[in-house]
Amino acid sequence: MVGVAVPQALEMASDTELKKTISESGLTKYGQECKKLQVESVLSLLRGKNTFILAATGFGKSRIPELYLNLLTKDRLGNIAGVIIVLNPLDALGDNQVEEKIRAGFSAINATAENFDATVANDILNGVYNFVYVSPEIFLDNKRFNNLYLSPAFQQKLALVVVDEAHMIYSWGLVEDGEHLQKLRGDTNRASAKSRHPD
Repeated sequence: MVGVAVPQALEMASDTELKKTISESGLTKYGQECKKLQVESVLSLLRGKNTFILAATGFGKSRIPELYLNLLTKDRLGNIAGVIIVLNPLDALGDNQVEEKIRAGFSAINATAENFDATVANDILNGVYNFVYVSPEIFLDNKRFNNLYLSPAFQQKLALVVVDEAHMIYSWGLVEDGEHLQKLRGDTNRASAKSRHPD
């Protein structure tokens, strides 16, 4: 199984061609032009780069992973095959973002200490959700989530890890011993979506 990947045609495209593709995809999906920073950020992700975005509330940062996910390989039925994990500081924020993703046509769940059980973990593993919102406590300290996240089957579906409120990385302890930072960066002995090719 190859898993979710950047299609080879996009990987081989020039930056100019990719920017055009990203812009057209955004216009088709949202009915409005993408902002320059959105296009540049998606381009950076498609090129396999760690990407930091600093923009004001209301800018449209949440569209960046949506645009990225829409450009990755699809399953044999043409459905989105990838999963994006979003670390957010508050469960209430995750609930709001789940509603936003559903309105945008994606499947999403806010995996909290109250609802993250074996059924939810299995649904995530089976690709029921395009976006999975988790708190730092779930990401760092939940054994079930850790087993799910590190499983080869899930790693094949993992398209991106987004840290909402990046200034909290130190507060959450993601860099204390390096282990959590490796997990966050995807240093789990897997190929990134950028390096896998189904075609």
